[in-house]
Amino acid sequence: MHKVLSIKNEVLRKTIHILNSVIPISLLFFRQDYVTIGVGIALVIWLLLEFFRLSNKKVKGLYKRVFGRVTREFEDSSLTGASYVLLSSFIILFFFSKYVCIASLLIMSFSDTSAAIIGRIYGKTKIGTKTLEGSFAFFLTSFLIVVLMSPYISIFPALLAISLATIVELFPVNNIDDNFSVPIVCAIVMSFGI
Repeated sequence: MHKVLSIKNEVLRKTIHILNSVIPISLLFFRQDYVTIGVGIALVIWLLLEFFRLSNKKVKGLYKRVFGRVTREFEDSSLTGASYVLLSSFIILFFFSKYVCIASLLIMSFSDTSAAIIGRIYGKTKIGTKTLEGSFAFFLTSFLIVVLMSPYISIFPALLAISLATIVELFPVNNIDDNFSVPIVCAIVMSFGI
């Protein structure tokens, strides 16, 4: 269970989430191995900051002052979504081809954002902590990304990937953070079409 952020704070959190799209966009300008190394360094630094945040009251207080408005309650005593974004990004960049990386990571950034915002504003049909309307927004945004990426990725595995990712986003497995599970599922399934 987690605190429900106000709409304003949810939009702020998801605006930060969209900034993660700098990772897949950077693949258009830099070699994939350079981007992978950069994300790997960022991951190590962020995990060290997370360690200090979780083990030091002063660091935790500073973190709460800066990011408290966009932090979910359960993240007070566990890793934040940013850790899972960096971890999944690193894994995907390390193991998958350029355009599978771009599509999977854009879906993580934009589809998750649209699901959260549409679900919060228009969601009426609750399924656990999520809404059917949010899941529809997730699928539609993912579909648009896949269509834009279709010259570079196979469309049928991509459609299967976003269908499975929508289900994974709607029904989290064992409380695995969707910033980890969604892009990994997308990348694995999309890679079958390469």
